[in-house]
Amino acid sequence: MPDEDTMTDSLTPAADLPWTLQSPFRMRPGLARLPEDGAPVALFRRDALAPAYAEGKRAALAQRERCQIGTPDPQVLRAIAQAYAAQTGVDLAAEADRLAVGMQEDFVILHDEEEAGTTTMRARFLSVCFPSNWAPAEKLGLDFAAIHAPVADNALLQTGARGIIDMAFRQAPMLRHVWLLTPNGDLAQHPEARRTRWEDALAAADAPGGSGRLLDQVFFRVERQTTLPLPALRRGVFFIRVMAAPLAGVLAVAPGRAAELCETLSSMSEAVVAYRGMTAVRDRLCAELRRF
Repeated sequence: MPDEDTMTDSLTPAADLPWTLQSPFRMRPGLARLPEDGAPVALFRRDALAPAYAEGKRAALAQRERCQIGTPDPQVLRAIAQAYAAQTGVDLAAEADRLAVGMQEDFVILHDEEEAGTTTMRARFLSVCFPSNWAPAEKLGLDFAAIHAPVADNALLQTGARGIIDMAFRQAPMLRHVWLLTPNGDLAQHPEARRTRWEDALAAADAPGGSGRLLDQVFFRVERQTTLPLPALRRGVFFIRVMAAPLAGVLAVAPGRAAELCETLSSMSEAVVAYRGMTAVRDRLCAELRRF
């Protein structure tokens, strides 16, 4: 299993992580409508790890310029607080810091704006304490297409951009999952922070006395992404709940997962593998997965 020094109190039990792999792998929207018609809208996922998440977010906010960008709309903050209380029973003050620390989700507020005779949604406030190797400050003021421009093999995302925005931020709450493999279990993975890298994981796996298995140094990371349309305010909110657990434990939850992950990794294009920083480790991970 991963080194004890990298373990944190914010790791999710392996059995509680969503397993949503698809093969062949494609960068796709993957949106699903959340339940309505009186059923609770599962925008948020609050669990026993909430205090650990709050501690991690307070630490991140010590460098506010990295994780809280722009000016929040007070009406939107109130709408978030009301939605959170309605679903979880937890009352939070409608203030950016209180919501950031009180919710396990990060959030982005988008504004519906008129531009050259058309409407475009742009990110006007970001409270993202746990980014997955991207800098929130670089996304302020961008629309969907610009935000996703760096993503490898993004044709499906870009082609469906207008429909995605209409569905998720003007019509109905939506859900999607994005999964990653990372060489550390930190929730906060800002690109400017020094963390365990893939080369460190390789060195640890091959060190004298080590297991010799890279899989034991890897974490399975999931972003549970949900949306809250606020058409009356011409606003929308994007929530990101990050969860992570040691990969070996996640694979052991159900038979066949190692083979499924190997198949999915093998189907990734070289561009996607490079975008995810895994060029030097994919082949070894697949070989170990076949023996898992």
